[in-house]
Amino acid sequence: MGGFRFKLRRTHWDRLKFIYVCCQDNCHAVDSVAKGKQDHPRMERFECHSQLVFKPSLTQRTLEITMCHRHHTSYVDLHLSSDVVAFIQERTASSTPAEIYRELQVSRPARWEDATPSQVYYQWQLANSSVWRRDPDPFNSAQYLLSERPGFITDVFIDANVRALAFYISDSINTLARDSRELAMDSTFGTNNGGLSLFSVLAEVHGTGAPLAYCFVEVFKDNSKGVRRAEPGSMIGVLAQFLQKLRALGLDPAFFGTDKDLSEIFAVRQTWPNATIQLCYWHARRAIRTKLSASQETNTQNEYKPLEAQSVIPDLEICWGSMPIRRPDGNHRYGGCACPSREQFTNFNAKGRMESKSSERETVVNIFSNHFNAHPLISDHNGTYRRSEQIHRDCAREMYSWCRTRNYFRLWAYLWVNWYQPSQWALWARSANETEIPVLKTTMILESHWRKIKHDYLHRFNRPRIDLVVWILLTRSIPDSLARMHALLKQDHRRAIASWRKAFKREWKKLASRTVDDIRRYHTDPAQWSCGCPYFLNSRFLICKHIVSCYEPVTDPINFYRGIQRQRVPPFWTHPSLTLRPEYRPTEVQSSTPANGGADSDKDIDPEAVNEELVSDSEEDIDPAVNDDESASDSGDSDDEIDKFFSDMHCFVKLMENQRSKGNRPFLKRAIARSRPMQTLVKESAIVENRRTMIKTWDNQWEHPATMYLQ
Repeated sequence: MGGFRFKLRRTHWDRLKFIYVCCQDNCHAVDSVAKGKQDHPRMERFECHSQLVFKPSLTQRTLEITMCHRHHTSYVDLHLSSDVVAFIQERTASSTPAEIYRELQVSRPARWEDATPSQVYYQWQLANSSVWRRDPDPFNSAQYLLSERPGFITDVFIDANVRALAFYISDSINTLARDSRELAMDSTFGTNNGGLSLFSVLAEVHGTGAPLAYCFVEVFKDNSKGVRRAEPGSMIGVLAQFLQKLRALGLDPAFFGTDKDLSEIFAVRQTWPNATIQLCYWHARRAIRTKLSASQETNTQNEYKPLEAQSVIPDLEICWGSMPIRRPDGNHRYGGCACPSREQFTNFNAKGRMESKSSERETVVNIFSNHFNAHPLISDHNGTYRRSEQIHRDCAREMYSWCRTRNYFRLWAYLWVNWYQPSQWALWARSANETEIPVLKTTMILESHWRKIKHDYLHRFNRPRIDLVVWILLTRSIPDSLARMHALLKQDHRRAIASWRKAFKREWKKLASRTVDDIRRYHTDPAQWSCGCPYFLNSRFLICKHIVSCYEPVTDPINFYRGIQRQRVPPFWTHPSLTLRPEYRPTEVQSSTPANGGADSDKDIDPEAVNEELVSDSEEDIDPAVNDDESASDSGDSDDEIDKFFSDMHCFVKLMENQRSKGNRPFLKRAIARSRPMQTLVKESAIVENRRTMIKTWDNQWEHPATMYLQ
């Protein structure tokens, strides 16, 4: 009634006394407001020494009111008027807060000038909350919201002081479970006001990601310490339960991508012991760069065990860079060895800064990148296909030699303990799985997924509740992702196209325009899609100018760049119009020889044994007794096979003539490409007939194996 507003200060229940103070009393304001520490505008305050006391008497049915207050400017009510609130509620379902605020300035209802953007946003959020709020507790509300939606499997996992709410997308799981070979997992923060981490598992679909499941993980606060910290092993237990549900739904990946989060790695190992864990290439390089440029001292020498390193690098010096207590028992530990650096590392400070110079940091990262990308399916610069164990030994020896020549013992200890020892090597090196190369090299599909969720859907909300985040995922993000997934699987490029295709097109056209002098320098094998040049090894798409130059120019670029597909085994790229040039096409003998040695690729090959085997096989082929016996015993089968072959060849010629009359050039082109061995035989037979000298028995110039038997 007096134009002022009071707020409750305290209550004395024993005396039934309620004490209020003026909202503008500076004596009762919080310190940040009273001392002017906050910059945003506040209501004007005064030294009014206010007190308003209500003392009811229940027996006498009276109310005693005592008021003490110095007069000052009246309180200004900044609440929105009823007209403005009604204006906002009418447009809540169809407009954003920013659009409503702009319309408010145009329509100008009563007291519109008092409204601020934050007030409009608050009213808009209150009106929308009825759509997604099911319970005052956000966690329970999210559970109720998920239970109302068909097509989702919901579960709650608890381990010690960690609780998780997980939901699985039935559509994507049923579509991708059978053929999904690569999964990736990552977490993000800042999506909700409860401080819950959001984990997601994506499946690789044509080089992009399709969501399979989400998991909100909550760590209960320790009241005694006032911090949120998961108990040891509880995070691994919750994530393992989350992933085991995916395994029960039929997912069995060969590769699982993640960053170097130990809880995620251990959970994946518990769920899929045979899956190859592939650390993110970008995160690994960033971790090394960060460590090399860090100013704090490192103490990795306490964990460096030189005997384990020597099992991988036989010529490693035990005493160099190692603490005496970490050396093996015997002469090395007690100073009786003959190591050149024994005196230098008898008593040294194990804790110190990394020795790498700023000019050498990028060199270390580049060497690490080459080691990351090396694989048994890719030849080295000498054209040699190395086994997985050999790649590990060579890479560790190369990094050790680089550090040893510069006496960077702290750098070597860090690299060995964190990256090159066998347990760590298996997490990041692509050569850990020697049969396939994963399509995903980084976890950027997850980073892009988080960016889309936060920037496209959550940017309108300020610290939303978890049930609101779930509602946005269910109604906005997941339907869009599923529509994109089905369009990619159907190759409907009008509706969706993978973003990497534009980069692949630029890369292919750039490499195709370059001149190549001699592909033999790097032992390029286009049929097996392998090249020993450094560019191919570190290429994002496993292509280089040498490989591209071996293929015919692209005649239909639209279909080629939209339809080309990546494989995990050679050849790494396939498309119907991807045709080798005639001079690079393999012969029948070469095509039957495995690029990686076939089933015996991991065995050591003795050249003399190979020569003896070839000679024995050749002599067996020309042994008259053997040939006569075979012809006598299998003459009937041979005649039938020959007759069937001639019949098939006549049908083949008629088929080619029929398709040629119809103008079916794609069919003719592919059929001719598959008939190259027969054309080679015809060409070589003409050469044999025109020769005037005697044909040598083992003439190496013949490509077709039947030419040597011509009569």
